[in-house]
Amino acid sequence: MNKRPVLLGIFAHPDDESFGPGGTLARYAAQGAAVHVIIATDGIAGSMEEGHRLRDHETLAQVRSAELANAAVALGLTSIWSLPYRDSGMRNSPDNQHPDALIQQPVEKLVAELADYYRRLQPQVIITHDPFGGYGHPDHVRVCQAATAAFYVTRSRPMPGVNGSEWPGPQKLYYTAFDKRMLKLMVRIMPFMGQDPTAVGRNRDINLVEISRWHTPVHARIDVGPYLAQKLAASQAHASQYSGGPTFIRVLPPFLRRRFLATDTYTRAFPAPDGRVERDLLAGL
Repeated sequence: MNKRPVLLGIFAHPDDESFGPGGTLARYAAQGAAVHVIIATDGIAGSMEEGHRLRDHETLAQVRSAELANAAVALGLTSIWSLPYRDSGMRNSPDNQHPDALIQQPVEKLVAELADYYRRLQPQVIITHDPFGGYGHPDHVRVCQAATAAFYVTRSRPMPGVNGSEWPGPQKLYYTAFDKRMLKLMVRIMPFMGQDPTAVGRNRDINLVEISRWHTPVHARIDVGPYLAQKLAASQAHASQYSGGPTFIRVLPPFLRRRFLATDTYTRAFPAPDGRVERDLLAGL
């Protein structure tokens, strides 16, 4: 087993590593862990912030690739890897049908690709999207499915480790999650502020009412307060996508916003939770 802890994040799009678990990735990188990230798509189906230009790039995919590189530096990542797939777009969009879209690829193919990365990088801990895809994005759902299946595949087939000892496969699997209580409150408040909670986001295609009903239990709470500057820098590196955070976060007073962002929360998919709330994803290794 590696003496240096290895954490691997697997996400769907450039920016998912920063907007969600960026504080966690920055924390463990700063504490000396090898932190790797795999991004499954090119992000080309995303829309750009108003006023943003392609500038020195020909496509949005190129822009997002450059932004991802800058975000990786801000977070202190050890390495970042990209799978060769196209952003599938939101549910029921024309992008879903593109032959290169992630959701058009056989799940077995994606599982085999991720399992190969697992064997090469040999992480003890893996972080990925939750089974609902965070806000229902098809690519997030597919990444969760493939990353989870690859987790169990590699655990079932041990292989030599870097020091000659047997590598038993990844030991812990986490899904990004957040306590829905605040979101449920915001869903009730937003109509009084003139906002429709069923149609938010730049393209009005995110339904917070639906999201608030998804069960994503919190088994780990990670203090990332000291690393918010790194997370903010990484988020802002994704200039074509950054809008200051989700609507339900932006409407909070600054002191509540910081308090909310200072803790990253996760569902522990493996091993089974034991009733205690973890404060360290590397605990028990």
